[in-house]
Amino acid sequence: MIDRILADLNKVEGIKGSMVVGKDGLVIAAQMPPGIDVELIGAMASAAYGSAERTASEMNQGALQQMMIEGEHGKTLMTDVGDSILVVLTDTNVNLGLIRLAMKRSTEKVKNTL
Repeated sequence: MIDRILADLNKVEGIKGSMVVGKDGLVIAAQMPPGIDVELIGAMASAAYGSAERTASEMNQGALQQMMIEGEHGKTLMTDVGDSILVVLTDTNVNLGLIRLAMKRSTEKVKNTL
């Protein structure tokens, strides 16, 4: 079921791949492009998100809702899904509003599935 949610999410223009990772770093489901080491990305995404959660807390920003890593070849967005994290890879020039809306909808679907 989660694979179907990710496949639908990946149909949004600009999204190259997506995955759901436990906050422990274990990959729950992934629909990523070839050449991506999903186990490695899962572990790194979990570590980065955990660090951002602690940073937001220390800065009195409340619970972390979303984080973005912007690189030369695209963006990586991560959002909280309870005990998991939704990770989305995008192209460089994307409509972030559209991506965030699609992620929000997918997050609710994943929460209801887990």
